[in-house]
Amino acid sequence: MSKPRVILIDDEANSLAILEYEIKSTSPDIEIVAKITDARKAAALIDDLKPNIVFLDIEMPWLSGFEVLDQLTFLDFNLVFVTAYDQYAIKAFKYLAFDYLLKPVSSIELDNTLKRIQNKNDVQQSSELKDIIGFLKDGGSKSGRIPFPTLKGIEFYHADEIISCKADSNYTEIYTTNGKKVVISKTLKSIEGILNNDQFLRVHQSHLINLDFLIAYVKEDGGYLKMSDNRIVPLSRSRRSLFFELINKRANK
Repeated sequence: MSKPRVILIDDEANSLAILEYEIKSTSPDIEIVAKITDARKAAALIDDLKPNIVFLDIEMPWLSGFEVLDQLTFLDFNLVFVTAYDQYAIKAFKYLAFDYLLKPVSSIELDNTLKRIQNKNDVQQSSELKDIIGFLKDGGSKSGRIPFPTLKGIEFYHADEIISCKADSNYTEIYTTNGKKVVISKTLKSIEGILNNDQFLRVHQSHLINLDFLIAYVKEDGGYLKMSDNRIVPLSRSRRSLFFELINKRANK
């Protein structure tokens, strides 16, 4: 089996040197075929050398890592973002299972990332890279919209477009303000993790609601909630005190 071929792209020469050292220390069987600090030359280099893995800095002069991706024609490689900040992007990458490393690069995280890449097949890597580019073209990290992986691709919604979410085994049904029901290929717990503010509350093991779209609490039948789209959502006993605590907090603002 041939050695994985890797390209490193970062405008800081020192960061490139550190990353090269860590890769060689962690995985000596990997061949680093190119290192580049000029983002303007990166896309042509990738298209020409056709690497197996690209480590790409996000914030660079002239072109960002996102803009480099937009120029590519060759997409059959595994991508690892390298970044020192951009918290929304990091959250989105983690949620969608995109590979990324935080600067300064940890040898343990690097090793884990390379092991994940080795376990992927060619179809996975090509599909994931297309999803990444689609994510960036459809708004990217600066739009404020949240990317949700569906069975057909990725759909984007602002938090204030989501009325409620319902667990369905390893999937989640998301009910939106435009009347759509979107089936997401993530668990409700995963979605709760990204919608983790006072606007959303897990009111039941299988239900997460947007409190902005709550119409009524009804005492009958053990207590349930009515949402703005007329859907009925159960309120579990274990979540009742937290529910009323948040409701009172919002009422007193």
